Amino acid sequence: MANWRFTIQKKFTRSMTSGVSLALALALAAPAAGSAQSMRLVGHSDLGGGGLNGDVSVVGTTAVVAAGLMPAAGVHAHLYNPYPCPAVAVKLVDLSKPEKPVVVSTIPVPAGVAAHGVATARVKTPAFSGDLLAVALTMCGRAGSVIERGLVYYDISRPTSPRLLGRYTADADVVRADTIPPCGAPPAGSGERCASSQHSVSMIQRADGRVFSLSIEPGASAGKLPSGDFRIVDVTDPRRPTQVGAFPPAGVPIFSTNGCRPFSAGHGAAFSHNGTRGMLAFYDGGLFVVDLTASGSPVKLGQFTYPKDRGFEGSAAYVAAARVNGRDLALISEADFIGPATTLEVDGPVAVAGSKFGCEAIFTLYDPQNKAQLYRQPGARVRGELAYIGRGCPVSGGGDMHSDMAMMHSDAPKVPADPYLADPKRRIAVVDRSRQPTQPELATGSVCSMADRVKAAQAAGAIAVVVLQTSSTAPEAFSPDGDPKGVSIPVIMIDKPDGDALRAALCPAVEKGRCTTGAMITATMRDAAGEWGALRVLDVTDPAAPRELGVHRTPRSRIFPPTDLSVLSPQRAAVRGSMAVVPWNSDGARVIDLSAGAPREVASFVPPDVADPT
Repeated sequence: MANWRFTIQKKFTRSMTSGVSLALALALAAPAAGSAQSMRLVGHSDLGGGGLNGDVSVVGTTAVVAAGLMPAAGVHAHLYNPYPCPAVAVKLVDLSKPEKPVVVSTIPVPAGVAAHGVATARVKTPAFSGDLLAVALTMCGRAGSVIERGLVYYDISRPTSPRLLGRYTADADVVRADTIPPCGAPPAGSGERCASSQHSVSMIQRADGRVFSLSIEPGASAGKLPSGDFRIVDVTDPRRPTQVGAFPPAGVPIFSTNGCRPFSAGHGAAFSHNGTRGMLAFYDGGLFVVDLTASGSPVKLGQFTYPKDRGFEGSAAYVAAARVNGRDLALISEADFIGPATTLEVDGPVAVAGSKFGCEAIFTLYDPQNKAQLYRQPGARVRGELAYIGRGCPVSGGGDMHSDMAMMHSDAPKVPADPYLADPKRRIAVVDRSRQPTQPELATGSVCSMADRVKAAQAAGAIAVVVLQTSSTAPEAFSPDGDPKGVSIPVIMIDKPDGDALRAALCPAVEKGRCTTGAMITATMRDAAGEWGALRVLDVTDPAAPRELGVHRTPRSRIFPPTDLSVLSPQRAAVRGSMAVVPWNSDGARVIDLSAGAPREVASFVPPDVADPT
C-alpha cells in the first residue's frame, strides 16, 4: 500500500471570489503518475516517511496531522490483522512557507494506541489563551487496553514545543469497585480504570466565551454506559477538562439491517451555529442534529435516516457543517470500505432455493495475492455442492470471531479441533459462526477466529466457505475479519434465517458424528458491482425535516472491480465558504462546489503512488 502524503495545493476555480486558497489533503494509493484538475501542487512533505497518518487540522500557519489510520482495509487495526497498530506520532507542520512545509515537532503516541482524530482552535479565556490542540486517542491493539486514552489537550502556541495541559478521562463516571487497581498493565494495574477510547474530535470557542470539544465513543449508548456515544467536554480551562453532556441516552441498539457493516453507532461529529448545535454521524443510524445551547442537556432536533434496505450500506462516518446561500448544510462522508455486492444462489429444494444476501469476508476483499476475492473478478462465480461441516474450528486457544481476540486469549487452555459433520473436499464448506445444537458436545461460543476455520476448510479441500450467521440478537450477516495470510478461497456470510434454513436442509440429523438424511444442495457464489461510500449533502435548515440535495461519487469509485487494492470512499470534509475539500482516500483530494446545493466537483488532486515504508 502507499504511504499517506501531506500536500499543499492551490485551487483555481471561477466560483471562488478570492481566486486562490490553500487546501490540506491526505491521499492513499493514488495512480502511479498522479493527476490534477484545476489544482497546482505548491509544496509537499513526506512527514518523515513514517506513514500511516490520519486527520488534519490547521490553526494559523500550523497543521497538525493525526496518526494511526489502518493500512489496506481502512478500518481499525484491531479488526484487521495481521497488520499491527502502526507506531506513528502526531506531527506539527509549519506552513509559513507553503512551498516548504516542515515538521517542527511530534507528539508520541503509545504502543497499541492511535491518535485517530485531531482538532485545533485559537482561543482566549481567563484560564488559557493561545492555540489549543485536542487529540483523540483510541485503542488499536491489545497493548492499548491498559493505557490512558480519552482526549488529551496541548498548548501548541509554540509549535516547536507542544505542551500537555490536561486529559479528558472518558468513562470516569462508570462506577467500579474500590478494589480495582489504577490504570496500567496487570497485575499492578487494570484496564478498567483507564480512560476509554475516543474516536474523533471537533473543538470550538462559542460566542459566550466557553470552549467545547465534541468527541465520539462508538457504541457507548448501546453498551448502556452512563454517557452516550457523543461526549461534550468543557475545555474553557484545558487543564481541567470537564464532561458536561452526552448523547444519545443509553439503550440505543447498535445493530442495524443495512449492508455488510450493519451497525449504528457514533463515528463523527461537527459543531454548527457557532457551537450551539451539533451534527452527529451515526453510521447506519444516519445523522442526528442536536441543540447544544444548554451544553449539559443536549436535545435532539431532528434525524436523517437511511432506507431500511438490506442491500443499502449506510455508513455515515463523518460530517462537516456549511452555511451556503442562507441554508444550513450537512456534508456526510459515507466511509464504506466494503464495496462488493455478493449473493449465494441456491438451486433447491424449494424451501431454500433462491438468492441469499451475502457479505464477503474482509480478509478476502483485501487479499494482496489476488486469489480469494470474488469482487475483483468481473462476473465471478464459484459453483459447487454444499457441505455442512458444523462450527469447524481447528485446535484453538480460545477467542471469538476476530483474530485479534484469539491472540488476546492465547494463554487460554487449548480446545480440541471440532469434528467435521461432512467432507468439504471439492465442495463449498458451510460453517456455523458459533456452536449449534447439531454439535452439543462442543464448547460454547465461537472459540476460534473465522480466518482459522477458513484455512482449516481450505486445507481439507474446500473450494469456498459460506458462514452462517447464528446470532439471534443480530441476525444480519456482516463481513468477517481475520488474518488473510494463506487464504486463497472466497468466503461469504449469510443472514441467520437463510442460514437456519440451509442447515436444516443439509443436516436434519447427526448420527455417529456425521450428517444424515440431508438434501444434496448445489449453490453458486456470485458477485456484482457494488458501491463505495459517497459524499451526501443535506439541507438541515429545518433540522426536524432534513432534505437530501445530492450525492457525489468520484469516477473511479464507480468502477468495479477496482484496478488495485484502492479504497475509494471519502473522509471528513473541510469547508470554506461554498467550497469543500474532501479527502477521498485513494482518490486524493476532491474540491466540491456547494453553491447550487447539489454537490459538483470542480477540481481534484491525486498525488503519485509511493511505497508504504511500514
